[in-house]
Amino acid sequence: MNQRLPLALDVRGRRVLLVGAGQVAARKIAPLVRAGARVEVVAPTLSVPVEEKLTAGQLVAQRRPFTPDDLTGTWLVYALTDSPELNEQVAALCEERAIWCLLGGASHKSSVWSLAHRWQGSELVAVSGDGNPHRALALLKRISKALGWD
Repeated sequence: MNQRLPLALDVRGRRVLLVGAGQVAARKIAPLVRAGARVEVVAPTLSVPVEEKLTAGQLVAQRRPFTPDDLTGTWLVYALTDSPELNEQVAALCEERAIWCLLGGASHKSSVWSLAHRWQGSELVAVSGDGNPHRALALLKRISKALGWD
């Protein structure tokens, strides 16, 4: 079992970088925006959902490949490309610079991972499936039902 310390991060006003702009990145944007992060994306191309969020003013995007300079001033990074090698390169650079990094598709190698979560008013429930997002979502659904949040 991978022991982790559960935390709630205050990302208000902080620069959060998403390397990659596919479907997974698109799902990460709305919670980051709601939490007040300054979301930036770097990717050669943007998926339609990410493009829509850009048009809506929810993020800033650079349509080009990632460079190490993209990490300057970044507090949290999501490495979400379809290249495991690039994702691991981004994570290694983040580790060198003491930047938290969520490594897509390999959360067991990440310095941080997202918990499945749900807000009900001001109450928050967050669940980990020990790196298995499908297990975490199933647990969250059961807990939400038990709380009468359905």
